[in-house]
Amino acid sequence: MNLRMTRALAACLAWCVALPALTASPILDQAAQRLNVANIQSLEYEAGGRYWQFTQAPAPGAPWPPFDVDGYVATLDYARSAVHAKYHRVQVQEPGRARPHAEATQDQYALDGMSWNLTPAPMPIPTNLVERNAELWASPQGFIKAALAHNATVKVDKQGWAVEFRLGKYRYLGSIDAAGEVRTVSTWMDSPVLGDVPIEFEYSDYRDFPAAMETVRFPSRIRRRVGGFPWYDLNVSTVRINTAAAFSVPAEVRANPVPSVSTVEVTALAPGVWNFGGASHNTVVVEQSRGLLVIEAPLSEERSVAILGEIQRRFGARKIVGVVNTHVHFDHASGLRTFVAEGVPVITHQANATYYAEAWAQPRTLNPDRLAKSKRRPVFRTFTDKLLLDDATRPVEIHAIQGSGHNDAFAMAWLPTEKILVEADAYTPTSAGAKPPAVVNPLWLNLDENIRRLGLAVERIQPLHGSVRTIDEFRAALVAR
Repeated sequence: MNLRMTRALAACLAWCVALPALTASPILDQAAQRLNVANIQSLEYEAGGRYWQFTQAPAPGAPWPPFDVDGYVATLDYARSAVHAKYHRVQVQEPGRARPHAEATQDQYALDGMSWNLTPAPMPIPTNLVERNAELWASPQGFIKAALAHNATVKVDKQGWAVEFRLGKYRYLGSIDAAGEVRTVSTWMDSPVLGDVPIEFEYSDYRDFPAAMETVRFPSRIRRRVGGFPWYDLNVSTVRINTAAAFSVPAEVRANPVPSVSTVEVTALAPGVWNFGGASHNTVVVEQSRGLLVIEAPLSEERSVAILGEIQRRFGARKIVGVVNTHVHFDHASGLRTFVAEGVPVITHQANATYYAEAWAQPRTLNPDRLAKSKRRPVFRTFTDKLLLDDATRPVEIHAIQGSGHNDAFAMAWLPTEKILVEADAYTPTSAGAKPPAVVNPLWLNLDENIRRLGLAVERIQPLHGSVRTIDEFRAALVAR
């Protein structure tokens, strides 16, 4: 999506929704009265339940991985077009899938067309802006406010009435029942992998919550889906109205709301083998006699454009013979389409190729990327266990990582001449100065098992998060502290 246009849209929403509710629809008037919309400038609710992490499915086409959630507090400030959500989450340990313990408190904000998290320092998260605005304007009271201010159309449907309006390029479609309560709301956001992704909100079990000197009608259960899979399932315990405290955009976020990922820092791993770093994710480029092999296209189209530009600067018009994709998690797959638009084949597990072929065929009206504009068809080169990319100069082997709790269609690249293993997420080194984990990460143990199973004489590991490590450093990390 065009994030700067989205920021401008969000910045004007506070003015837009503050317009008088001029409507000829008695249905919206009834809903506004039922939900006390005119008297609510902000709404805050507390809840607990479950969350599923969008973009991180454990297998291609599988549901997002689940987390138990407690202490969920969402503050929806309609008057300021501001959103704040804070909650504690713990990843569910699914049977048969060994994962490291994952627990964190999420502290998320959106205001003035900017989105950020406190981690604890403010960190811009521009890609989350649309979903946070959706939480605001798809909430029952927010939906009615926005519908009144944006000339919504109202039609009869099976649940009562269908209400539709647009906020800029984003379409909102909701249903209101005979009691004047909002039951469902759908909108769409852009995903570099999935294209136009539906976000669906379902509200049920409305009741009157005590709020200060009055009551407010609000659902006690909120369910959201994204991309067709569960996203949140929350049970609401408390509702407050008109208590939201104003907050401002942190200075560091306002100064750089959309951090660039275009910086590319190139280091030599061996003759003809290069690490393209400079962001949170690395890409490795291998010079083969038949052309250049690129390992991983992460993050975004912007990142892939930067990688392609640096490749051209260093290697001129030398052909790129393929881009290797380690797995389908969106942070590792969101730059692939940029390479496809240049005619580069994607080398990935067969299950990933099937998933990408379907996902990449979905509509992309919100943010048409280079591939959507070129209409080029992707070319895949696939494997299930092993693929040998033979070469007289620098052969590369692609191996499936078997039995990992991280992903079921998971690959690593082995350079036998240089004795370098390139992998993503199976091993991410502990940051310098950080305390080693008390319990050894099961993904690390699994990677070691795969190295031994395949008999790879690894001397160095180049993670696609972090800097190169020796095999001795890696195996030292496998000893419990």
